[in-house]
Amino acid sequence: MSEQKPGAPKVLVVGSRACAPVEELFVRAGYYVVMVDDGVAAVKRARHESLRAAVLISIGRGMDLAETALTLRDIVPSLEIIILTDRKPVEETAAQADAVLRAIPKAKILTQSELNSYL
Repeated sequence: MSEQKPGAPKVLVVGSRACAPVEELFVRAGYYVVMVDDGVAAVKRARHESLRAAVLISIGRGMDLAETALTLRDIVPSLEIIILTDRKPVEETAAQADAVLRAIPKAKILTQSELNSYL
């Protein structure tokens, strides 16, 4: 993996499953990546770190996708929210992502391939 630069803008990657390819995309794009396993840990980090964006891949237990995204946005109003999903998300994830988009219209829902193009 490329070396992370401590002064680079920080991106919070929230994933309870392997997220190394996503981390690598952001590092190559010049970001410093902070990895956490779940929404609860993401909220704790957001309270204490200056973050540019949050990428929600899988949020584990304790908080669902919508609650995690909305709480992060409440803590850091300027935070860019990116929800990374499979091409055909499961029904529950799709409903939560729709709820996030209604509350945070500028949030992005992308596949990993689309994220690569976005960066």
